[in-house]
Amino acid sequence: MPLEGYLVKLVELIIAPFRDFGAVWLGIVPLYVSLLLGELYKSKVSFGHAVGNGFIMLWAGVNWALHLSNLGFFAYLGDVKSRTAIAWLVAACAVGLGIFTIVLGLRKKDRTLCQILGHTRFSGYFLITLYPMQVGLVRWNWLSLSSVLVFALPAWLFIYLVGRLLRVVIK
Repeated sequence: MPLEGYLVKLVELIIAPFRDFGAVWLGIVPLYVSLLLGELYKSKVSFGHAVGNGFIMLWAGVNWALHLSNLGFFAYLGDVKSRTAIAWLVAACAVGLGIFTIVLGLRKKDRTLCQILGHTRFSGYFLITLYPMQVGLVRWNWLSLSSVLVFALPAWLFIYLVGRLLRVVIK
């Protein structure tokens, strides 16, 4: 598939939550706000940032699990069964990674791992792009997942540059 196809899918993933305002306020706006504030106000990642970022991942995972638990019995039948299982696995991973990051930040032991998990860019991009698939606004498929992975590094760089630009403008 050409790179443009992945880009189109990524843009679809970013735009999809804004078509349903009920999904926006509790689901995606807090993720964007935490990403924006994290990029504006932190110049150096610390254990405290890891704890805050862990709470964001934990909150997103619990939010996704609550959504999945409200799907009902018929969502687990047929073709939807495998997609629901993937969504539950991703929600469990977000909860687990969130708890792990919180504990890691509170223990203040492993600075290197804390610096990786403490970056808001690290979790913010993945939480924002996986959200539409987790709540059923976009189907879970390999094209969607691969578009998220293909643009992970360019998005990380873009978020970093925009954060630097915003910090310069605010000062």
